Amino acid sequence: MRMGNQSNQRAGKVLLLLLACLGVAPTHAEDLVQVYAVSRDSDPKFRAARYDFEAAAYAEPQALAALLPSASFEVTSTNTDQKILSSQNAVFASGQSKYPTDNQTLSLTQPIFKLSAWLGYEQAKAKVKQAAATFGAAEQDLMLRTATAYLNVLAARDTLGFAGAERDAIKRQLDLVQQRFNSGLVAIANLHDAKARYAIKEADMVAAQNDLDDKQQALRELTGKVFDRLKPLRDDIPLDQPEPNDMKHWVDAALRQNLLLEARRQAVEVAQQEVGKQRAAHVPALDFVATQNRKDTGGSLFGGGSNVSTMDVMVRLNIPIYSGGLTSALTGEAVKRYQSAQEDLERDTRQVERQARAAFEGITGGVVRVKALAQGVISSESARELKAEGYKSGLDTLLQVLDAERDLYAAKRDSAKARYDFLLSRLRLKQAAGTLSEADLVNINRLLQ
Repeated sequence: MRMGNQSNQRAGKVLLLLLACLGVAPTHAEDLVQVYAVSRDSDPKFRAARYDFEAAAYAEPQALAALLPSASFEVTSTNTDQKILSSQNAVFASGQSKYPTDNQTLSLTQPIFKLSAWLGYEQAKAKVKQAAATFGAAEQDLMLRTATAYLNVLAARDTLGFAGAERDAIKRQLDLVQQRFNSGLVAIANLHDAKARYAIKEADMVAAQNDLDDKQQALRELTGKVFDRLKPLRDDIPLDQPEPNDMKHWVDAALRQNLLLEARRQAVEVAQQEVGKQRAAHVPALDFVATQNRKDTGGSLFGGGSNVSTMDVMVRLNIPIYSGGLTSALTGEAVKRYQSAQEDLERDTRQVERQARAAFEGITGGVVRVKALAQGVISSESARELKAEGYKSGLDTLLQVLDAERDLYAAKRDSAKARYDFLLSRLRLKQAAGTLSEADLVNINRLLQ
């Protein structure tokens, strides 16, 4: 029975993945894993990164070709129309003659020593490693962008919901004040205050709806479709500290394993190999060349044709002497680009270190913030109830009640946002350390309801 359930679960996951790939929306709300599956197939930035990676894989066989034998076969066919006007050579025929000439040449060239080609091959290996690291970073970037866009939609949806709830609460107070004003129990200033608060919250509702639409469009940029229903986040998420809870460990891991830094290190290696390759243009090159030629001539200046087969074998040494300063100029350019690549690496190293520290502090500080804001919601609810009761008994003013309503929903909004920020900080720390994977998205997916 357990094996059957597992098979059904696997079949269900495959079906959901197929629906996501085909752009067919399931009848229920989509979760983060489903949205990520769609974004992998639809995000133009990630698709471009995949094509760049696949294109870079051809660099190694291209460079290897310069070290392997090359063969060519050439065939020419010539028709000669010859007219001898005069000649002092008695062996020449006289008058006019036409004859064909067929020439077939097979050439084989094997580089024996070509330093620039060897360095180019090593450079191509570094290019492939750089492309692999860059593509891995693009995958992690897509995971983070998808999770950010997903949680931003949830946050915008929460903001709209809280604004609507606050508006309804203000409307209830407005109706109460209107009744009391009609009975002559409150001043008109209270009625104006309530109406002003209600009008402001109506405007906030419009702004919140526009923000939600924008966040949904941001998700559409990744997936190519609009998700009207997304699973929300549970209220009780685990507030786990980083493991290990040591900033230096995570910073060191980021400096060692961050995929963008690895791509930069390979870029420095590529630039360094380019310097050596350009300098190698001063070094002599040695090739082995074999040529097989067959020439069939239907005539000649002497009046008769011939069939000639020739086999040439040679060792060719090419010693560069002077090329107008081109080699020196190309070498100088390569040196400067190598220095630029080193500075890019240093810049990104500092940036990754800062990102790792910020993400670590975002988690540790986020734990405190989520707990504090959750307690703040409880306190705000109590304060709102006390202010409402105080207003009914005449101890508090209407403005105090409306302020309590505003503070309550602001606390709810901040509390919800803090939970989203906490989860994103966890993903950012994993990304900085180069260990972010789809399993991290699955872990967040388990927190959805």
